[in-house]
Amino acid sequence: MTVWTLQPIPADGDYLVFGVPYAGTGAASFKAWPRELGAGRFCAVQPPGRENRFGEAHVSSHQEFAEGLVAEIADRLDRPYALIGHCGAVPFLLQIAAHLEKQGLPAPRRLFASGWGAPHKGLYGKLNFVDLDEIDMVAEIEERCTALGYRLPPEYLEMSAEILLADVRLQRGYRAEALPSRNIPVSVIGWTEDAVVPQAEVWPGWDECASTTYCVLEGDHWEFLRFPQELRDLIEREMTAAIGK
Repeated sequence: MTVWTLQPIPADGDYLVFGVPYAGTGAASFKAWPRELGAGRFCAVQPPGRENRFGEAHVSSHQEFAEGLVAEIADRLDRPYALIGHCGAVPFLLQIAAHLEKQGLPAPRRLFASGWGAPHKGLYGKLNFVDLDEIDMVAEIEERCTALGYRLPPEYLEMSAEILLADVRLQRGYRAEALPSRNIPVSVIGWTEDAVVPQAEVWPGWDECASTTYCVLEGDHWEFLRFPQELRDLIEREMTAAIGK
């Protein structure tokens, strides 16, 4: 059992896929994702400072995040696995993978980086560039909820807004100084209707820092969380190939 995953890491399955939540959310953001992905199993990562870990302090850096997660899951990396994340989760994927390599631990067979541009070129999405004293984070959370078809009670809106603000502040300090080696392939995913990080911003430059393949899937910025069949097919296809089956 680990506090860094919402549910216990499955003991079965030919491979694992760890999902890292994007800014302002926790593991529950993956509620549309199934536990089974073909012959593999999905496991949602739960960072501190939210949901069932609300009473814990937020991490202060991407490296602290990587160290905390890896320390808890290292002894469970007994089979092939991948890391997947969307938008602001992508820098965490890269930091985690680099830390795993540095520690000499089994490296992920693949990273799935959705809705984020080449990391060494900077940050993406409007929240990383607006004046944080002027932005209404509650409105940002409400916009997300509307896009995904649900509503939060006012008290949860305020809590989610505080988490989002903390995450954006952390994100703004990110610099792509620790990147995984080219031995770890990256599937870069763009979305046709993404107005937050348009697909035209997603691809350029990735090949300068990683061994990448690129695909464009149908949907807006939030389609990742709805887990469309195209995304499922991509993950299952790439992981099946990665384990040689």
